[in-house]
Amino acid sequence: MASVDPRDPLIDQEKEEDPDMKDSIETLKLLISILRPYVNLLSKWNIEDRELKVRVKHMDEVVQKVFQEVQPLIDSNPTDVVQGNEDWESSPTNVPVFFSILNVLRSLHDEMTEIEDLLSDDSSASISSENAEHLVCFIDSLLQNLKDVFICRADSIVPVKKVLEDAEDRLILFRYFLWPMPNRLIEQANMFLVFNDAQSLAFKISLLLYSVCLMNDELNDEWLSEMRDVFPDLIDAIDTSLIEGVSDICDEYLESLVAVPDDTPIMDEQVLAFADYLIHKLRLLSDNEGPISIVAPKDLTDSLINELNFLRFNLMDLLLRNPITEMKSLTITTQALIFETGLFIYMSLDAKEDDPKARYCSFKLPDLLKAVDNLKQQASDLFNKFFSESWQSNCPSTNVLEYVNFLINKLEELLHAKATPLNALKHQTEIVYEEIVSMRKLLCDVGELGNSQMEFLLTRYKDAAYQAEHVIDSFVAAEGSIWCHKLGLFVVMKDVKILQKEVKSLLTVSTVGDSVVPSLFSGASSLAHNPPNINVAVGSTEGIYYRVEEAANDLVVLKDAEEEIIELLTGGSRQLKLVSIVGMPGLGKTTLANSVYNHPSINLHFYVRAWCCVSQVYEKDTLLFDIFGQIVGKTIQSRETSPEDLVQKLYQSLKGRRYLIVIDDIWDIKAWNDLKGPFPDDGNGSRILFTAREQAVALEANSIPYALRLLSPEESCKLLLLKVFGGEICTPEWLTISERIARNCKGLPLAVVLMAGILKRTERKEDCWEHVSNTLISSEVSDILEFSYKHLPNCLKPCFIYFGTFPEDITVSASKLIRLWICEGFVQQPSLCQKSLEQEAENYLNDLVDRSLLMVDRRSSKGGVKACHVHDILRDFCTIKLRNERFLMQEHKYGGTFVLYGDLEKHICSLLFYYGLDRTINFRRNLFDFDFVLQYEFLGVLDLENVPFGSGANTTDFVNIAKLVQLRYLAIGVDTDNIPSEIGNLRNLETFLLTGASDEIMLPETIWNLVSLRHILTKNSFFSFQHYNQDFYQYFCQLDNLKSISAITLSHGDDIEKFILRRLTGIQKLGCKFSNSWDDSTGCNLFPVLNFLSELQSLKVFFLGKTLYPCKFSFPSNLKKLSLSNFRLPWDEISIIGQLPNLEVLKLLNNTFEGQQWDMREGEFENLKFLKLDSLNIELWNASSEHLPCLEKLVLISCQQLEEIPSSFGEIPTLQLIEMKWCSSSAMESVKQILEEQREMSNDQLNVTIVGVVKIHG
Repeated sequence: MASVDPRDPLIDQEKEEDPDMKDSIETLKLLISILRPYVNLLSKWNIEDRELKVRVKHMDEVVQKVFQEVQPLIDSNPTDVVQGNEDWESSPTNVPVFFSILNVLRSLHDEMTEIEDLLSDDSSASISSENAEHLVCFIDSLLQNLKDVFICRADSIVPVKKVLEDAEDRLILFRYFLWPMPNRLIEQANMFLVFNDAQSLAFKISLLLYSVCLMNDELNDEWLSEMRDVFPDLIDAIDTSLIEGVSDICDEYLESLVAVPDDTPIMDEQVLAFADYLIHKLRLLSDNEGPISIVAPKDLTDSLINELNFLRFNLMDLLLRNPITEMKSLTITTQALIFETGLFIYMSLDAKEDDPKARYCSFKLPDLLKAVDNLKQQASDLFNKFFSESWQSNCPSTNVLEYVNFLINKLEELLHAKATPLNALKHQTEIVYEEIVSMRKLLCDVGELGNSQMEFLLTRYKDAAYQAEHVIDSFVAAEGSIWCHKLGLFVVMKDVKILQKEVKSLLTVSTVGDSVVPSLFSGASSLAHNPPNINVAVGSTEGIYYRVEEAANDLVVLKDAEEEIIELLTGGSRQLKLVSIVGMPGLGKTTLANSVYNHPSINLHFYVRAWCCVSQVYEKDTLLFDIFGQIVGKTIQSRETSPEDLVQKLYQSLKGRRYLIVIDDIWDIKAWNDLKGPFPDDGNGSRILFTAREQAVALEANSIPYALRLLSPEESCKLLLLKVFGGEICTPEWLTISERIARNCKGLPLAVVLMAGILKRTERKEDCWEHVSNTLISSEVSDILEFSYKHLPNCLKPCFIYFGTFPEDITVSASKLIRLWICEGFVQQPSLCQKSLEQEAENYLNDLVDRSLLMVDRRSSKGGVKACHVHDILRDFCTIKLRNERFLMQEHKYGGTFVLYGDLEKHICSLLFYYGLDRTINFRRNLFDFDFVLQYEFLGVLDLENVPFGSGANTTDFVNIAKLVQLRYLAIGVDTDNIPSEIGNLRNLETFLLTGASDEIMLPETIWNLVSLRHILTKNSFFSFQHYNQDFYQYFCQLDNLKSISAITLSHGDDIEKFILRRLTGIQKLGCKFSNSWDDSTGCNLFPVLNFLSELQSLKVFFLGKTLYPCKFSFPSNLKKLSLSNFRLPWDEISIIGQLPNLEVLKLLNNTFEGQQWDMREGEFENLKFLKLDSLNIELWNASSEHLPCLEKLVLISCQQLEEIPSSFGEIPTLQLIEMKWCSSSAMESVKQILEEQREMSNDQLNVTIVGVVKIHG
């Protein structure tokens, strides 16, 4: 389809002299080039509005008349016009007529404005192939007009050049968005939103260009001011409409592609041109670190660029040249990917942090990368479907590298032959050849790796090379279609590139303590899920690194068992095989599975891995959602995928990939029968690993059972001594008693650990230990548990058995647990002690950990417990204890599980809901009837935090809940942004936790009458108080008990700062958002004054506003923990923070400080123990050990420009850990050097963790 040529040959001549006349002619040419396509489009439009029709007709007549006058005028004496002949200019008719025409054209400006207004009100324009084609032609003309204006009005358009460039970007994208409609003759493409936005933008730009041309050398200030207001408003309106409908647009676009008849080509040159433009634009956006850097990490953007470039030149040409039915589905997927990438780029233009476009892009980029993976997998599946099975056989058993060398020589001969039979495949074969040669070099570079690692790598390399050989041989033999051979070589290229990434990641090491652990990357395939007690750091491009936390060592791993399980998983038949670890509870099945799951050889052998825990009560769809999320590398929301599609999607994500699925704690064969559908058997060595208590389950599933043995007496004693004495030396008398106690544990690891917990709290006297030994002769685990429970202090017993209220295998947040304990009344204020209830509860928690009754999952920056869980056996014990007293757990009729805790015959004091067990419930809306809870009028604890999406409390629900006046703990999801005043009736409320659906939640004034409140918290939202009456600030109560509030919006001098915060003098933890507060009188940016909060220990601040400095912080001197985000301040402003005398934890996030160099000063940060730098652009860090004398942990994340860590940091006597993620290779090397120097000086205290090295290209 040819675009309308905006220039008539009649006026396309150039004048070399007489600048005045030349400018006038140039103006005439520009005006006509804008008007002709404008009028042409309007005249072809199906317009129903009568007034609009009249105006369009009038303009068309004027333009035609202008042409009639211009043509003979210039034709009569073109040489004179071009050369500026004085006789021509002095003619009584020519010059006046010429300028009268210009005046006529100038007069049309107002008419264009009126037409534009009428067009915006006219809804008659429908989306059709004809209208879309006209609009595309018009946009093509406008793009040419823009180029002309950029050249001819280069000086005068400077004030609006940025606006015009932004407009050009959007026009180009809209032009390609609309192209498929005219090209494919789709009469109704359901894309009116895109069509209408493109039309509005095009007409506005046309009018804008017309105005610019009329103003010649200098743009009118009044017009500039108006344009700066109107044009951005239009862009914002267009962007808003697009972001609101982007999901439907993508779906409708895909539907339109599917609806194209099989005999109609889908891929064309325009799509390839669009792909080229997108790759070019992404490179510009990424290299210039423009708005896209706000919404997308550069490494992910670069990955998308590389992947699109790979698809563009290795797959899209193939699809264009082979428009056959067999590849229609692949072509549709490819074109849908290009379209969605275009939308992603459009949304990234001028995106601002935290606006809807930015949020869309931040979520969309990982989806696009996943879509690329799915597209490549779809290509593989298509190839495997049509490529003869007889061509796919086992690889040669001879030496792999010798075989690859043979193949390389063979390809060289074929490529260099004069009459090569590979002409049709030469380009693809050359690329495959280069990739295989490059891969061979990489394998030589990692040749020093262990034999098992090299074996796995070589096997996969051999498979890819063998496939390439067979594809080429079959082509030479004229077997099969040429498109299938080209597709086969694309699949080979894809597989080799994945393998290259994995091998390169092996060259990047993570240093853990004094050992070097290879990074294990699962390519474009998998991001390993965290099994219980294992902290896994995930990287999208460089690798996966692991380190075992303390809880992972709570149970011993039998090395002989580990080796045998690994052999069963990696050896033997290539058919799908099931392996089961069976044994009695407490034997260490899960711990052994953990160890195997994270073993380097397992990481390397399997392309993807996933872990799920079934337990006695399970939800099939929830488990499959979890597995699918691990395979695709992100959390999958249930509303994104229906249960009906889930099985198919999971199957496709595993198809063709060697996978390992661990199913922990499976109780009966029904669970396996429910789950096994999505697990394909592709004959590639995939495995399923069970842990089960009963061997019968393993046998029914046709698995290979591995019966886990008990510990020997010697192993039991060794574990007991390790847990009790740690690194201390055990004397012979203690060894004798320990051996006797260990024997009584009968080889059960859990029993040994529990006994160690008892002995650690037993006075270290021989008679005391003898008493323990004699008490537990011939004891079962239940007896040991009972003994442990009886020896707990009374204050700890309810705290411990409370774990029975949580579902099996759940990780519990320590902060939530502490708040629940307090509201349940388990924690009493210690007498004659200044500790708060929260501090006392934290002591309880640590005591239970020390007794080996709880297992720590995560620790906080200050080393405290952040999350924990209990072993299944201990939870069952807690549940039994609760059921003997006042506890009931059962399924709720609306879905999920609810826990009733209290006197079941008289009244319930606690009601907790757990909807996380069934994520499919999120598909159903308004499920939860809040009237259900009103029957329990004595409720003290109501935990509805996990009420599913779409079923949160509305205003009416809150009014009803406010009748439960005994509530002390209320956690609830909300579907309203306005909490009613009735909430003030909950006079006993201590914890109020909201999970919001909107950005701001308005709290009523009555909330401040709740004098018992200790915590006001929100997730996903900020609390708003702007609607308060001024009289309120004079009379509201002072909440002395309030310890934490998060999150609120503050600015300097506002009512929140002046009145509310000043009455919250006991606040210890505050989360807030600062807004901009520039003060002209002081000439600095004044942040809210907080120095009066004398009890404040933890402060988290996000800045929203324009960064202006100098700045004035006002933090309380007692502050211990500070987290700042998005302030964008120069490093000089950090001194006020460094002078805080009690600061122990500092987190600087998301460009809080900007600048290449941080020069630390003496006398600052003297008590800092934890420092985290995340996403800062610092390059040079001038500091020494004296600047951070008490530092214990240093964390650096995504500081990609930082060249090195100061070498003297290794001399900090307190430093225990340096953790580095996604920093430069030079920074990594500097950390390794620090570690090596400390090891040489016998300093074993310092540990280092490195994840995901970023390569900086200068």
